[in-house]
Amino acid sequence: MIESEINKKYCQSCGMPLRFDIEKYLGTNSDGSRSDEYCYYCLKDGKYIVDIPMSEMINIWIKYTDKYNEYADTTYSPEELRTILNMRLPKLKRWKQKLETSNIHHQKIQDIIVHINNHLFDSLDTDMLSDMSGLSKYHFRRVFQTVSGENIGSYIQRLRLEHIAHLLVSTDFTINQILEQTNYQTKFSLAKAFKKHFEITTSQYREKYKPMHDEQHTVIVPEIWSIQPMKIFYIEVGEKYKDELRYKLIWNRLINYARQYNESKSNYKFVSVSMDDPSITPMDKCRFYLGVTIDNMTHDSQPGIMEIPGGRYAIFRHTGDYSLLHKFYRRIYEEWFPKSKYRPQSPFSFEMYMNHPDSTLKTELITDIYIPVVKK
Repeated sequence: MIESEINKKYCQSCGMPLRFDIEKYLGTNSDGSRSDEYCYYCLKDGKYIVDIPMSEMINIWIKYTDKYNEYADTTYSPEELRTILNMRLPKLKRWKQKLETSNIHHQKIQDIIVHINNHLFDSLDTDMLSDMSGLSKYHFRRVFQTVSGENIGSYIQRLRLEHIAHLLVSTDFTINQILEQTNYQTKFSLAKAFKKHFEITTSQYREKYKPMHDEQHTVIVPEIWSIQPMKIFYIEVGEKYKDELRYKLIWNRLINYARQYNESKSNYKFVSVSMDDPSITPMDKCRFYLGVTIDNMTHDSQPGIMEIPGGRYAIFRHTGDYSLLHKFYRRIYEEWFPKSKYRPQSPFSFEMYMNHPDSTLKTELITDIYIPVVKK
């Protein structure tokens, strides 16, 4: 007998086929009656017997594959069972609810992260941020740490110090001028916090990381334009760029969103947003998003909508393979900025892809890089 012949209904927790032919194998509801959704391994008196992650639930069955086969009258190998349960469990009630809730919470925190970046040196009170997220203060703190890997206080402090590091290497501001720019408390508190975080003083940091000049390249000439604020639907990338399938799924989701919500079904652009300078921020903490432009009149407050700030930008055009972009960025910061009359306003930048890699030769890919600037 194969598994699907026993019953097509599975325990909504562990994924094992339910055995309605043997009542004692069924879990119990809060009133003591037998459950028609959960097995006796998972539910007792209306409560889950164990509170574990989905991955651990799968690992338990892999460890007891023989037990599963005996119960379900199957002959799966551990590898076959893992494949089956990896596909089955995310669709079951217990895990589907958790995944949906987790996705909602993740998006709420990403929206808070965007807000923090746009108001980095304003008063960022945890009560206010938790209210904005729609979560309780306790739940907000817990979910924020799960999503970002840091508690809210440490996260904001790190971003502020990294922004100050950015000012040290991109401007000639004195420490007093940086204090004025950032509303940091005092010179002493800044010096102490900076050395604790970077393990060197502000003057040592400036000397160590000042841009190097290279005269061997052709001159980079950007255009300087003032642009209007621009709304994008965005998805946080994180480590997903390392997984080709997950990365493609992000792009597919963006394409579907663009086609569904833009009044013009073809006049949209794909965008990537970077909120950090990877020469300052550790790569595992860099915030990177992919997005697609949307009509300004739609979805003003919907989660997942980011407004790219308007203002003056230096716009650099790169032609060629995306894999060469990092070298082009280095030239921008090490060659163009030191000689220009501008400095980068912040570590924030975004790219706009002017043609599509599926229909364009790598050598002909066009990427416009937007960096917000102010006069020195």
